[in-house]
Amino acid sequence: MTAVDFIIILLYFIGLLVLGGVLSRRIKSSEDMFVAGKNSSWWLSGLSTYMTIFSAGTFVVWGGVAFRSGLVTVVIGMMLGIASFIVGKYVVRKWVDMGIKSPGEYIRFRFSESAFRFYTIVGIIGRAIHMAVALYAIAIMVVALIPLPAGHILADASTGHLSIVYAVLIMGAITIVYTAAGGFVSVLMTDVVQFAVLFGMVVIMMPLSFNSIGGIQEFIHKAPAGFFHLSSARYSWGWLILWCILNIFIIGGDWSFVQRFISVPNAKQAKYSTYLVGVLYLVTPIIWYIPSMVYRIIDPSADPEQSYMLMSQHILGPGMVGMMLAAMISATLSTVSGTLNVFASVFTNDIFKVLRPQATEKKLIFVGRAFTYGFGLVITVLGILIPHFGGAEKIVVSIMTLIISPLFIPSLWGLFSKKIGTKSIWLAMGTTYALGLLVKFDIINAFDSVSSELLDALIGLVLPVTILTLLEVFGKASETEPGWEELQQRIARETTLVTQPTAEEQDMTHKSTLVYSTMAFKIMMGTYASIGTIMAILAIMATAPSEQHKLLLFATIFLVVPGICYLIYWSRTRKSRSS
Repeated sequence: MTAVDFIIILLYFIGLLVLGGVLSRRIKSSEDMFVAGKNSSWWLSGLSTYMTIFSAGTFVVWGGVAFRSGLVTVVIGMMLGIASFIVGKYVVRKWVDMGIKSPGEYIRFRFSESAFRFYTIVGIIGRAIHMAVALYAIAIMVVALIPLPAGHILADASTGHLSIVYAVLIMGAITIVYTAAGGFVSVLMTDVVQFAVLFGMVVIMMPLSFNSIGGIQEFIHKAPAGFFHLSSARYSWGWLILWCILNIFIIGGDWSFVQRFISVPNAKQAKYSTYLVGVLYLVTPIIWYIPSMVYRIIDPSADPEQSYMLMSQHILGPGMVGMMLAAMISATLSTVSGTLNVFASVFTNDIFKVLRPQATEKKLIFVGRAFTYGFGLVITVLGILIPHFGGAEKIVVSIMTLIISPLFIPSLWGLFSKKIGTKSIWLAMGTTYALGLLVKFDIINAFDSVSSELLDALIGLVLPVTILTLLEVFGKASETEPGWEELQQRIARETTLVTQPTAEEQDMTHKSTLVYSTMAFKIMMGTYASIGTIMAILAIMATAPSEQHKLLLFATIFLVVPGICYLIYWSRTRKSRSS
Protein backbone atom coordinates (compact mmCIF):
# COMPACT_ATOMS: atom_id res chain seq x y z
CA MET A 1 0.00 0.00 0.00
CA THR A 2 1.11 3.54 -0.77
CA ALA A 3 0.80 6.84 1.10
CA VAL A 4 -2.24 7.64 -1.08
CA ASP A 5 -4.00 4.47 0.15
CA PHE A 6 -3.38 5.46 3.78
CA ILE A 7 -4.72 8.97 3.17
CA ILE A 8 -7.92 7.59 1.60
CA ILE A 9 -8.53 5.21 4.52
CA LEU A 10 -7.85 8.07 6.99
CA LEU A 11 -10.31 10.35 5.16
CA TYR A 12 -12.91 7.58 5.25
CA PHE A 13 -12.58 7.17 9.02
CA ILE A 14 -12.71 10.93 9.56
CA GLY A 15 -15.87 11.07 7.44
CA LEU A 16 -17.60 8.46 9.62
CA LEU A 17 -16.72 10.36 12.80
CA VAL A 18 -17.87 13.70 11.40
CA LEU A 19 -21.15 12.16 10.23
CA GLY A 20 -21.75 10.68 13.70
CA GLY A 21 -21.07 14.06 15.30
CA VAL A 22 -23.44 15.91 12.98
CA LEU A 23 -26.23 13.36 13.50
CA SER A 24 -25.87 13.50 17.29
CA ARG A 25 -27.72 16.83 17.16
CA ARG A 26 -30.84 15.03 15.94
CA ILE A 27 -31.07 12.77 19.00
CA LYS A 28 -33.82 14.33 21.14
CA SER A 29 -35.41 11.21 22.66
CA SER A 30 -34.74 7.53 23.35
CA GLU A 31 -36.95 6.68 20.37
CA ASP A 32 -34.64 8.75 18.15
CA MET A 33 -31.66 7.00 19.74
CA PHE A 34 -32.86 3.45 19.11
CA VAL A 35 -35.46 3.38 16.29
CA ALA A 36 -34.86 6.74 14.55
CA GLY A 37 -38.22 7.98 15.84
CA LYS A 38 -39.85 5.26 13.66
CA ASN A 39 -39.26 7.62 10.73
CA SER A 40 -36.88 5.49 8.67
CA SER A 41 -38.07 4.93 5.10
CA TRP A 42 -38.43 1.41 3.67
CA TRP A 43 -35.43 1.68 1.33
CA LEU A 44 -33.17 3.15 4.02
CA SER A 45 -34.12 0.40 6.46
CA GLY A 46 -33.61 -2.18 3.70
CA LEU A 47 -30.10 -0.97 2.84
CA SER A 48 -29.20 -0.97 6.54
CA THR A 49 -30.50 -4.53 6.95
CA TYR A 50 -28.54 -5.59 3.88
CA MET A 51 -25.33 -4.08 5.26
CA THR A 52 -25.89 -5.63 8.71
CA ILE A 53 -25.57 -9.10 7.15
CA PHE A 54 -22.09 -8.22 5.89
CA SER A 55 -18.83 -8.61 7.79
CA ALA A 56 -15.24 -9.45 7.00
CA GLY A 57 -16.47 -13.03 6.58
CA THR A 58 -18.24 -12.03 3.36
CA PHE A 59 -14.85 -11.46 1.73
CA VAL A 60 -12.59 -13.69 3.83
CA VAL A 61 -14.66 -16.83 4.58
CA TRP A 62 -17.15 -16.82 1.71
CA GLY A 63 -14.55 -15.33 -0.65
CA GLY A 64 -12.46 -18.40 0.20
CA VAL A 65 -15.41 -20.69 -0.52
CA ALA A 66 -15.88 -18.95 -3.90
CA PHE A 67 -12.17 -19.48 -4.69
CA ARG A 68 -12.40 -23.20 -3.88
CA SER A 69 -15.94 -24.14 -4.90
CA GLY A 70 -17.07 -21.57 -7.48
CA LEU A 71 -20.67 -20.79 -8.37
CA VAL A 72 -22.22 -22.64 -5.43
CA THR A 73 -21.16 -19.67 -3.27
CA VAL A 74 -23.46 -17.43 -5.32
CA VAL A 75 -26.33 -19.86 -4.68
CA ILE A 76 -25.53 -19.76 -0.94
CA GLY A 77 -25.86 -15.97 -1.06
CA MET A 78 -29.10 -16.13 -3.02
CA MET A 79 -30.63 -18.31 -0.32
CA LEU A 80 -30.63 -15.20 1.89
CA GLY A 81 -32.65 -13.43 -0.78
CA ILE A 82 -35.29 -16.17 -0.78
CA ALA A 83 -35.33 -16.15 3.04
CA SER A 84 -35.84 -12.36 3.03
CA PHE A 85 -38.88 -12.60 0.74
CA ILE A 86 -40.45 -15.24 3.00
CA VAL A 87 -39.80 -13.09 6.10
CA GLY A 88 -41.25 -10.05 4.35
CA LYS A 89 -44.38 -11.95 3.34
CA TYR A 90 -45.17 -13.71 6.64
CA VAL A 91 -43.17 -12.28 9.57
CA VAL A 92 -42.48 -8.53 9.60
CA ARG A 93 -46.11 -7.48 10.10
CA LYS A 94 -46.18 -9.47 13.34
CA TRP A 95 -43.28 -7.45 14.74
CA VAL A 96 -44.64 -4.08 13.63
CA ASP A 97 -48.21 -4.72 14.81
CA MET A 98 -47.05 -5.24 18.42
CA GLY A 99 -45.97 -1.61 18.74
CA ILE A 100 -42.80 -2.58 20.66
CA LYS A 101 -39.75 -0.33 21.11
CA SER A 102 -37.22 -3.17 21.34
CA PRO A 103 -37.18 -6.92 20.62
CA GLY A 104 -36.39 -7.61 24.29
CA GLU A 105 -39.78 -6.18 25.19
CA TYR A 106 -41.43 -8.96 23.16
CA ILE A 107 -39.40 -11.73 24.83
CA ARG A 108 -40.40 -10.46 28.28
CA PHE A 109 -44.17 -10.35 27.76
CA ARG A 110 -44.46 -13.29 25.32
CA PHE A 111 -42.41 -15.70 27.43
CA SER A 112 -41.19 -14.59 30.88
CA GLU A 113 -38.73 -12.50 32.83
CA SER A 114 -36.38 -15.49 33.10
CA ALA A 115 -36.51 -16.02 29.32
CA PHE A 116 -35.73 -12.34 28.80
CA ARG A 117 -32.70 -12.58 31.09
CA PHE A 118 -31.54 -15.74 29.30
CA TYR A 119 -31.86 -14.16 25.84
CA THR A 120 -30.16 -10.96 26.98
CA ILE A 121 -27.22 -12.65 28.72
CA VAL A 122 -26.61 -15.23 26.00
CA GLY A 123 -27.11 -12.58 23.31
CA ILE A 124 -24.68 -10.10 24.88
CA ILE A 125 -21.99 -12.72 25.53
CA GLY A 126 -22.44 -14.45 22.18
CA ARG A 127 -22.57 -11.25 20.15
CA ALA A 128 -19.60 -9.77 22.01
CA ILE A 129 -17.45 -12.75 21.04
CA HIS A 130 -18.88 -12.87 17.53
CA MET A 131 -18.21 -9.14 16.92
CA ALA A 132 -14.75 -9.44 18.50
CA VAL A 133 -13.88 -12.19 16.03
CA ALA A 134 -15.22 -10.01 13.19
CA LEU A 135 -13.02 -7.09 14.27
CA TYR A 136 -10.03 -9.41 14.59
CA ALA A 137 -10.65 -10.92 11.14
CA ILE A 138 -10.69 -7.57 9.36
CA ALA A 139 -7.71 -6.41 11.46
CA ILE A 140 -5.66 -9.35 10.14
CA MET A 141 -6.38 -8.21 6.59
CA VAL A 142 -5.56 -4.57 7.40
CA VAL A 143 -2.23 -5.19 9.17
CA ALA A 144 -1.00 -7.48 6.39
CA LEU A 145 -1.16 -4.49 4.03
CA ILE A 146 0.50 -1.92 6.31
CA PRO A 147 4.26 -2.40 6.79
CA LEU A 148 5.89 0.13 9.14
CA PRO A 149 9.50 1.21 9.70
CA ALA A 150 11.49 -0.68 12.32
CA GLY A 151 10.94 0.78 15.77
CA HIS A 152 7.69 2.55 14.84
CA ILE A 153 5.46 3.00 17.89
CA LEU A 154 2.50 1.31 16.13
CA ALA A 155 4.52 -1.57 14.67
CA ASP A 156 4.57 -5.20 15.74
CA ALA A 157 8.26 -6.00 16.26
CA SER A 158 7.80 -9.62 15.14
CA THR A 159 6.18 -8.79 11.78
CA GLY A 160 7.27 -5.25 10.94
CA HIS A 161 3.64 -4.42 10.18
CA LEU A 162 0.99 -2.43 12.03
CA SER A 163 0.27 -4.13 15.35
CA ILE A 164 -3.02 -6.00 15.36
CA VAL A 165 -3.70 -4.50 18.81
CA TYR A 166 -3.69 -0.97 17.39
CA ALA A 167 -5.70 -2.02 14.33
CA VAL A 168 -8.48 -3.45 16.52
CA LEU A 169 -8.33 -0.44 18.87
CA ILE A 170 -8.63 2.08 16.04
CA MET A 171 -11.54 0.37 14.27
CA GLY A 172 -13.31 -0.41 17.53
CA ALA A 173 -12.97 3.16 18.81
CA ILE A 174 -14.26 4.70 15.58
CA THR A 175 -17.31 2.43 15.54
CA ILE A 176 -18.09 3.08 19.21
CA VAL A 177 -17.84 6.87 18.88
CA TYR A 178 -20.08 7.34 15.82
CA THR A 179 -22.65 4.80 17.10
CA ALA A 180 -22.87 6.37 20.57
CA ALA A 181 -23.02 9.90 19.19
CA GLY A 182 -25.67 9.49 16.50
CA GLY A 183 -27.56 6.44 17.77
CA PHE A 184 -29.65 4.44 15.33
CA VAL A 185 -29.83 7.42 12.95
CA SER A 186 -26.03 7.28 12.75
CA VAL A 187 -26.17 3.51 12.17
CA LEU A 188 -28.61 4.03 9.28
CA MET A 189 -26.68 6.86 7.64
CA THR A 190 -23.24 5.30 8.00
CA ASP A 191 -24.73 2.12 6.53
CA VAL A 192 -25.67 4.24 3.50
CA VAL A 193 -22.06 5.48 3.20
CA GLN A 194 -20.73 1.96 3.66
CA PHE A 195 -23.14 0.53 1.09
CA ALA A 196 -22.16 3.22 -1.43
CA VAL A 197 -18.42 2.63 -0.96
CA LEU A 198 -18.75 -1.16 -0.92
CA PHE A 199 -21.08 -1.41 -3.90
CA GLY A 200 -19.13 1.11 -5.94
CA MET A 201 -15.81 -0.63 -5.45
CA VAL A 202 -17.06 -4.20 -5.94
CA VAL A 203 -18.87 -3.24 -9.16
CA ILE A 204 -15.53 -1.92 -10.44
CA MET A 205 -13.79 -5.13 -9.42
CA MET A 206 -15.98 -7.38 -11.57
CA PRO A 207 -15.08 -6.12 -15.09
CA LEU A 208 -11.45 -5.53 -14.08
CA SER A 209 -11.22 -9.13 -12.85
CA PHE A 210 -12.45 -10.55 -16.16
CA ASN A 211 -10.20 -8.19 -18.09
CA SER A 212 -7.14 -9.36 -16.14
CA ILE A 213 -7.42 -12.89 -17.60
CA GLY A 214 -8.56 -11.99 -21.11
CA GLY A 215 -12.34 -11.92 -20.70
CA ILE A 216 -15.30 -14.05 -19.66
CA GLN A 217 -14.66 -16.76 -22.28
CA GLU A 218 -11.15 -17.29 -20.93
CA PHE A 219 -12.58 -17.56 -17.42
CA ILE A 220 -15.08 -20.20 -18.48
CA HIS A 221 -12.45 -22.11 -20.46
CA LYS A 222 -9.81 -22.20 -17.70
CA ALA A 223 -12.12 -22.78 -14.72
CA PRO A 224 -11.63 -26.14 -12.93
CA ALA A 225 -14.12 -28.96 -13.35
CA GLY A 226 -17.33 -28.49 -11.40
CA PHE A 227 -16.64 -24.79 -10.83
CA PHE A 228 -20.04 -23.76 -12.23
CA HIS A 229 -22.15 -26.40 -10.51
CA LEU A 230 -24.98 -25.00 -8.39
CA SER A 231 -24.22 -27.41 -5.52
CA SER A 232 -21.26 -29.47 -4.35
CA ALA A 233 -20.44 -32.42 -2.13
CA ARG A 234 -19.78 -30.05 0.75
CA TYR A 235 -22.71 -27.71 0.02
CA SER A 236 -25.40 -30.10 -1.15
CA TRP A 237 -28.97 -29.12 -2.00
CA GLY A 238 -30.00 -30.51 1.37
CA TRP A 239 -27.54 -28.18 3.09
CA LEU A 240 -28.65 -25.23 0.92
CA ILE A 241 -32.30 -25.76 1.85
CA LEU A 242 -31.40 -25.96 5.54
CA TRP A 243 -29.30 -22.82 5.13
CA CYS A 244 -32.27 -20.99 3.63
CA ILE A 245 -34.58 -22.11 6.46
CA LEU A 246 -32.00 -21.14 9.09
CA ASN A 247 -31.77 -17.66 7.57
CA ILE A 248 -35.56 -17.31 7.69
CA PHE A 249 -35.27 -17.65 11.46
CA ILE A 250 -32.21 -15.37 11.64
CA ILE A 251 -33.57 -12.55 9.44
CA GLY A 252 -37.03 -12.92 10.98
CA GLY A 253 -35.87 -13.10 14.61
CA ASP A 254 -32.39 -11.58 15.03
CA TRP A 255 -32.73 -8.49 17.21
CA SER A 256 -30.62 -6.38 14.84
CA PHE A 257 -33.07 -7.06 12.00
CA VAL A 258 -36.16 -6.69 14.18
CA GLN A 259 -34.92 -3.25 15.21
CA ARG A 260 -35.00 -2.24 11.55
CA PHE A 261 -38.51 -3.67 11.05
CA ILE A 262 -39.87 -1.51 13.88
CA SER A 263 -37.96 1.64 12.84
CA VAL A 264 -40.30 2.32 9.91
CA PRO A 265 -43.75 3.94 10.27
CA ASN A 266 -45.91 0.93 9.37
CA ALA A 267 -46.01 -2.75 8.39
CA LYS A 268 -46.28 -1.98 4.67
CA GLN A 269 -42.95 -0.15 4.66
CA ALA A 270 -41.36 -2.88 6.80
CA LYS A 271 -42.46 -5.43 4.21
CA TYR A 272 -41.03 -3.38 1.33
CA SER A 273 -37.80 -2.99 3.30
CA THR A 274 -37.39 -6.76 3.60
CA TYR A 275 -38.30 -7.29 -0.06
CA LEU A 276 -35.51 -4.88 -0.99
CA VAL A 277 -33.05 -7.06 0.95
CA GLY A 278 -34.41 -10.05 -0.97
CA VAL A 279 -33.91 -8.39 -4.35
CA LEU A 280 -30.37 -7.30 -3.46
CA TYR A 281 -29.40 -10.77 -2.28
CA LEU A 282 -30.79 -12.40 -5.42
CA VAL A 283 -28.85 -10.01 -7.67
CA THR A 284 -25.59 -9.06 -5.95
CA PRO A 285 -23.90 -12.34 -4.82
CA ILE A 286 -22.51 -12.89 -8.32
CA ILE A 287 -20.90 -9.41 -8.14
CA TRP A 288 -19.33 -10.05 -4.72
CA TYR A 289 -17.75 -13.40 -5.50
CA ILE A 290 -16.57 -13.13 -9.12
CA PRO A 291 -13.18 -11.57 -8.15
CA SER A 292 -12.31 -14.51 -5.86
CA MET A 293 -13.49 -17.00 -8.47
CA VAL A 294 -11.37 -15.34 -11.18
CA TYR A 295 -8.29 -15.29 -8.94
CA ARG A 296 -8.48 -19.10 -8.88
CA ILE A 297 -7.46 -18.92 -12.56
CA ILE A 298 -4.58 -16.51 -11.86
CA ASP A 299 -3.06 -18.36 -8.89
CA PRO A 300 -4.64 -21.72 -7.98
CA SER A 301 -2.16 -22.18 -5.10
CA ALA A 302 -3.11 -18.93 -3.32
CA ASP A 303 -4.55 -18.85 0.19
CA PRO A 304 -8.31 -19.00 -0.50
CA GLU A 305 -9.21 -16.66 2.36
CA GLN A 306 -6.81 -14.03 1.03
CA SER A 307 -8.04 -14.34 -2.57
CA TYR A 308 -10.24 -11.23 -2.53
CA MET A 309 -7.51 -8.93 -1.25
CA LEU A 310 -4.92 -10.54 -3.53
CA MET A 311 -7.15 -9.88 -6.53
CA SER A 312 -7.58 -6.26 -5.37
CA GLN A 313 -3.82 -5.80 -5.25
CA HIS A 314 -3.47 -7.52 -8.63
CA ILE A 315 -5.86 -5.27 -10.60
CA LEU A 316 -6.11 -2.01 -8.63
CA GLY A 317 -3.54 0.74 -8.64
CA PRO A 318 -2.36 3.08 -5.84
CA GLY A 319 -5.28 4.69 -4.03
CA MET A 320 -7.79 2.19 -5.38
CA VAL A 321 -6.46 -0.52 -3.04
CA GLY A 322 -7.09 1.85 -0.13
CA MET A 323 -10.66 2.41 -1.32
CA MET A 324 -11.23 -1.33 -1.62
CA LEU A 325 -9.84 -1.90 1.86
CA ALA A 326 -12.12 0.87 3.17
CA ALA A 327 -15.05 -0.97 1.56
CA MET A 328 -14.09 -4.22 3.30
CA ILE A 329 -13.68 -2.45 6.63
CA SER A 330 -17.14 -0.93 6.05
CA ALA A 331 -18.73 -4.35 5.98
CA THR A 332 -17.49 -5.22 9.46
CA LEU A 333 -18.08 -1.80 11.06
CA SER A 334 -21.69 -1.86 9.86
CA THR A 335 -22.34 -5.18 11.63
CA VAL A 336 -20.63 -4.06 14.84
CA SER A 337 -22.45 -0.71 14.99
CA GLY A 338 -25.84 -2.39 14.53
CA THR A 339 -25.09 -4.85 17.34
CA LEU A 340 -23.98 -2.06 19.69
CA ASN A 341 -27.14 -0.05 19.12
CA VAL A 342 -29.64 -2.91 19.41
CA PHE A 343 -28.25 -4.11 22.75
CA ALA A 344 -28.03 -0.53 24.01
CA SER A 345 -31.74 -0.32 23.16
CA VAL A 346 -32.55 -3.52 25.04
CA PHE A 347 -30.53 -2.45 28.10
CA THR A 348 -32.02 1.06 28.19
CA ASN A 349 -35.68 0.24 27.44
CA ASP A 350 -36.02 -3.22 28.99
CA ILE A 351 -33.68 -3.14 31.96
CA PHE A 352 -32.86 0.41 33.07
CA LYS A 353 -36.29 1.86 32.28
CA VAL A 354 -38.02 -0.99 34.13
CA LEU A 355 -35.88 -0.24 37.20
CA ARG A 356 -36.25 3.55 36.79
CA PRO A 357 -39.65 4.14 35.17
CA GLN A 358 -39.50 7.87 35.96
CA ALA A 359 -36.23 8.39 34.09
CA THR A 360 -36.26 11.38 31.74
CA GLU A 361 -35.56 11.11 28.02
CA LYS A 362 -32.24 12.90 28.58
CA LYS A 363 -31.28 10.26 31.14
CA LEU A 364 -32.29 7.40 28.83
CA ILE A 365 -30.14 8.83 26.03
CA PHE A 366 -27.21 9.11 28.45
CA VAL A 367 -27.65 5.50 29.60
CA GLY A 368 -27.89 4.27 25.99
CA ARG A 369 -24.67 6.04 25.06
CA ALA A 370 -22.91 4.83 28.22
CA PHE A 371 -23.89 1.22 27.45
CA THR A 372 -22.67 1.65 23.86
CA TYR A 373 -19.27 2.80 25.11
CA GLY A 374 -19.08 0.01 27.70
CA PHE A 375 -20.23 -2.82 25.43
CA GLY A 376 -18.07 -1.52 22.60
CA LEU A 377 -15.04 -1.50 24.90
CA VAL A 378 -15.70 -5.13 25.88
CA ILE A 379 -15.93 -6.14 22.19
CA THR A 380 -12.71 -4.28 21.38
CA VAL A 381 -10.79 -5.82 24.28
CA LEU A 382 -12.02 -9.30 23.30
CA GLY A 383 -10.90 -8.61 19.73
CA ILE A 384 -7.40 -7.83 21.03
CA LEU A 385 -7.38 -11.05 23.08
CA ILE A 386 -8.49 -13.34 20.23
CA PRO A 387 -4.88 -14.15 19.13
CA HIS A 388 -4.15 -15.45 22.65
CA PHE A 389 -6.78 -18.16 22.14
CA GLY A 390 -4.17 -19.96 19.98
CA GLY A 391 -6.11 -19.82 16.73
CA ALA A 392 -9.33 -20.88 18.41
CA GLU A 393 -11.34 -18.13 16.71
CA LYS A 394 -12.83 -20.58 14.19
CA ILE A 395 -13.96 -22.85 17.02
CA VAL A 396 -15.42 -19.84 18.80
CA VAL A 397 -17.33 -18.78 15.68
CA SER A 398 -18.64 -22.32 15.20
CA ILE A 399 -19.80 -22.54 18.82
CA MET A 400 -21.41 -19.11 18.61
CA THR A 401 -23.24 -20.22 15.45
CA LEU A 402 -24.71 -23.10 17.41
CA ILE A 403 -25.55 -20.86 20.38
CA ILE A 404 -26.85 -17.64 18.80
CA SER A 405 -28.78 -18.81 15.73
CA PRO A 406 -31.02 -21.35 17.52
CA LEU A 407 -32.19 -18.58 19.89
CA PHE A 408 -34.24 -17.02 17.10
CA ILE A 409 -36.21 -20.20 16.45
CA PRO A 410 -38.41 -20.25 19.60
CA SER A 411 -38.83 -16.45 19.56
CA LEU A 412 -40.03 -16.48 15.95
CA TRP A 413 -42.14 -19.59 16.56
CA GLY A 414 -43.80 -17.76 19.44
CA LEU A 415 -45.21 -15.19 17.01
CA PHE A 416 -47.40 -17.88 15.43
CA SER A 417 -48.02 -20.57 18.08
CA LYS A 418 -50.06 -20.40 21.27
CA LYS A 419 -48.43 -23.57 22.68
CA ILE A 420 -44.81 -22.40 22.81
CA GLY A 421 -43.74 -20.91 26.14
CA THR A 422 -40.77 -20.59 28.46
CA LYS A 423 -40.54 -24.34 29.10
CA SER A 424 -40.31 -24.88 25.35
CA ILE A 425 -37.30 -22.55 25.24
CA TRP A 426 -35.51 -24.43 28.05
CA LEU A 427 -36.14 -27.81 26.42
CA ALA A 428 -35.21 -26.79 22.86
CA MET A 429 -32.19 -24.65 23.75
CA GLY A 430 -30.92 -26.96 26.50
CA THR A 431 -30.95 -29.99 24.20
CA THR A 432 -29.41 -28.06 21.29
CA TYR A 433 -26.62 -26.54 23.36
CA ALA A 434 -25.79 -29.78 25.13
CA LEU A 435 -25.55 -31.82 21.92
CA GLY A 436 -23.68 -29.05 20.11
CA LEU A 437 -20.99 -28.76 22.78
CA LEU A 438 -20.63 -32.55 23.09
CA VAL A 439 -20.10 -32.87 19.34
CA LYS A 440 -17.80 -29.85 19.00
CA PHE A 441 -15.50 -31.07 21.74
CA ASP A 442 -15.50 -34.64 20.29
CA ILE A 443 -17.10 -36.16 23.37
CA ILE A 444 -19.58 -37.63 20.89
CA ASN A 445 -17.88 -38.61 17.63
CA ALA A 446 -20.60 -40.63 15.96
CA PHE A 447 -21.02 -38.00 13.21
CA ASP A 448 -17.52 -38.12 11.69
CA SER A 449 -18.90 -39.02 8.26
CA VAL A 450 -21.08 -35.88 8.16
CA SER A 451 -19.53 -32.60 6.94
CA SER A 452 -19.08 -29.97 9.65
CA GLU A 453 -21.32 -27.51 7.76
CA LEU A 454 -24.20 -30.01 7.51
CA LEU A 455 -23.70 -31.11 11.12
CA ASP A 456 -23.94 -27.49 12.34
CA ALA A 457 -27.17 -27.08 10.37
CA LEU A 458 -28.63 -30.33 11.74
CA ILE A 459 -27.86 -29.45 15.36
CA GLY A 460 -28.53 -25.71 15.19
CA LEU A 461 -31.68 -25.89 13.08
CA VAL A 462 -33.21 -29.33 12.58
CA LEU A 463 -32.95 -30.35 16.26
CA PRO A 464 -34.69 -27.31 17.83
CA VAL A 465 -37.28 -27.22 15.03
CA THR A 466 -38.00 -30.92 15.58
CA ILE A 467 -38.40 -30.41 19.35
CA LEU A 468 -40.77 -27.46 18.87
CA THR A 469 -42.73 -29.37 16.23
CA LEU A 470 -43.21 -32.30 18.61
CA LEU A 471 -44.37 -29.91 21.34
CA GLU A 472 -46.75 -28.32 18.85
CA VAL A 473 -48.20 -31.64 17.65
CA PHE A 474 -48.44 -33.46 20.97
CA GLY A 475 -49.24 -30.49 23.19
CA LYS A 476 -52.76 -30.18 24.57
CA ALA A 477 -55.12 -28.67 22.04
CA SER A 478 -56.67 -26.45 24.70
CA GLU A 479 -53.31 -25.32 26.07
CA THR A 480 -52.59 -21.62 25.57
CA GLU A 481 -49.56 -19.86 26.99
CA PRO A 482 -50.34 -16.63 28.90
CA GLY A 483 -47.82 -14.77 26.76
CA TRP A 484 -49.78 -15.69 23.65
CA GLU A 485 -52.87 -13.99 25.03
CA GLU A 486 -50.81 -10.90 25.86
CA LEU A 487 -49.46 -10.91 22.30
CA GLN A 488 -52.97 -11.02 20.83
CA GLN A 489 -54.15 -8.26 23.15
CA ARG A 490 -51.26 -6.02 22.15
CA ILE A 491 -51.83 -6.58 18.45
CA ALA A 492 -55.57 -5.94 18.88
CA ARG A 493 -54.88 -2.78 20.91
CA GLU A 494 -52.38 -1.45 18.41
CA THR A 495 -54.69 -2.30 15.51
CA THR A 496 -57.54 -0.46 17.24
CA LEU A 497 -55.37 2.56 17.95
CA VAL A 498 -54.03 2.67 14.41
CA THR A 499 -57.16 3.84 12.63
CA GLN A 500 -57.24 5.03 9.05
CA PRO A 501 -54.97 8.09 9.17
CA THR A 502 -56.33 11.45 8.15
CA ALA A 503 -54.84 13.34 5.23
CA GLU A 504 -53.01 15.58 7.70
CA GLU A 505 -51.54 12.58 9.59
CA GLN A 506 -50.45 10.96 6.33
CA ASP A 507 -48.77 14.20 5.33
CA MET A 508 -46.93 14.41 8.66
CA THR A 509 -45.71 10.80 8.37
CA HIS A 510 -44.61 11.42 4.82
CA LYS A 511 -42.68 14.54 5.83
CA SER A 512 -41.01 12.74 8.76
CA THR A 513 -39.77 9.83 6.63
CA LEU A 514 -38.86 12.25 3.83
CA VAL A 515 -36.38 14.00 6.12
CA TYR A 516 -34.31 10.83 6.60
CA SER A 517 -34.83 9.66 3.01
CA THR A 518 -33.59 12.99 1.65
CA MET A 519 -30.64 12.95 4.01
CA ALA A 520 -29.73 9.38 3.01
CA PHE A 521 -30.09 10.18 -0.70
CA LYS A 522 -27.80 13.22 -0.42
CA ILE A 523 -25.25 11.25 1.61
CA MET A 524 -25.23 8.42 -0.95
CA MET A 525 -24.87 10.77 -3.93
CA GLY A 526 -22.20 12.75 -2.07
CA THR A 527 -20.31 9.53 -1.33
CA TYR A 528 -20.32 8.51 -4.99
CA ALA A 529 -19.28 12.02 -6.04
CA SER A 530 -16.42 11.86 -3.53
CA ILE A 531 -15.30 8.51 -4.98
CA GLY A 532 -15.41 10.06 -8.46
CA THR A 533 -13.38 13.07 -7.32
CA ILE A 534 -10.75 10.84 -5.69
CA MET A 535 -10.51 8.77 -8.89
CA ALA A 536 -10.09 11.93 -10.97
CA ILE A 537 -7.22 13.03 -8.71
CA LEU A 538 -5.66 9.56 -8.95
CA ALA A 539 -5.96 9.75 -12.74
CA ILE A 540 -3.99 13.00 -12.75
CA MET A 541 -1.32 11.42 -10.55
CA ALA A 542 -1.10 8.20 -12.59
CA THR A 543 1.90 7.82 -14.93
CA ALA A 544 0.75 4.92 -17.12
CA PRO A 545 -1.70 6.03 -19.90
CA SER A 546 -3.79 2.85 -19.52
CA GLU A 547 -4.21 3.51 -15.79
CA GLN A 548 -5.14 7.13 -16.47
CA HIS A 549 -7.80 6.17 -19.01
CA LYS A 550 -9.28 3.55 -16.67
CA LEU A 551 -9.45 5.94 -13.72
CA LEU A 552 -10.90 8.76 -15.82
CA LEU A 553 -13.63 6.42 -17.08
CA PHE A 554 -14.60 5.38 -13.55
CA ALA A 555 -14.33 8.99 -12.31
CA THR A 556 -16.71 10.13 -15.04
CA ILE A 557 -19.25 7.44 -14.15
CA PHE A 558 -19.11 8.22 -10.42
CA LEU A 559 -19.48 11.96 -11.05
CA VAL A 560 -22.03 12.00 -13.86
CA VAL A 561 -24.50 9.38 -12.55
CA PRO A 562 -25.00 10.96 -9.09
CA GLY A 563 -25.06 14.38 -10.77
CA ILE A 564 -27.97 13.29 -13.00
CA CYS A 565 -29.75 11.68 -10.04
CA TYR A 566 -29.38 14.85 -8.00
CA LEU A 567 -30.68 17.03 -10.84
CA ILE A 568 -33.76 14.80 -11.14
CA TYR A 569 -34.28 15.04 -7.38
CA TRP A 570 -33.84 18.85 -7.43
CA SER A 571 -36.27 19.22 -10.33
CA ARG A 572 -38.95 17.13 -8.63
CA THR A 573 -38.49 18.94 -5.33
CA ARG A 574 -38.84 22.29 -7.05
CA LYS A 575 -42.04 21.22 -8.81
CA SER A 576 -43.43 19.85 -5.54
CA ARG A 577 -42.79 23.13 -3.74
CA SER A 578 -44.31 25.22 -6.51
CA SER A 579 -47.47 23.09 -6.54
